[in-house]
Amino acid sequence: MKRAALSIALACATALTHAGEPADAREATADLYARIGAGDLAGVARYLPTDGFTELSGDAQAPHRLDAGAFAGLFESGARIALRVVDVQEQDLGDTAVVTGVRVGAITPVGTAAVEMKAPFTMVWTRRGQGWQLRHVHLSAAVPVR
Repeated sequence: MKRAALSIALACATALTHAGEPADAREATADLYARIGAGDLAGVARYLPTDGFTELSGDAQAPHRLDAGAFAGLFESGARIALRVVDVQEQDLGDTAVVTGVRVGAITPVGTAAVEMKAPFTMVWTRRGQGWQLRHVHLSAAVPVR
C-alpha cells in the first residue's frame, strides 16, 4: 500500500514538472485546436515557430505560410470558430512527429450560417525543449458532415 502511494506521489510530481506542456504531438494537436476555438492567441502562438508554419489546403494551388499574425487577424475578425479533431493518430519519430486525423467543424464569418465540415489532415510537428512546434499542415478537401 505504501509503495503504491509513493508511486502515485512520484507520478504526480513528475507531471507537475512539465505542467502545461502536452506529452506528445497528438495532445498538442488537440490543445492547439482548443486554443484556436477559444481565440487564445498566446496559447496558439506557443505552438508556432517564429516564422510560422506552412499549410496546404484541399483547394489551394500552392502552400502558404501562417504565423501568429494570421491567427490574430482571424480572432479579430469576429468569425465564429468551432473546430475539433477526431480519429487522431501519431507516428513518433523522436524529435519529429507526424499526426493524422480529421478536422471537424467550421470557421464561420460574421453574418453567415455555419456549415459543419470535415477534412482529413496531416501535421508535422517538431519537439523544442519540452514543447512542440507545428511545421506543416496538409488539409484534404473539406466535405459537409452528414
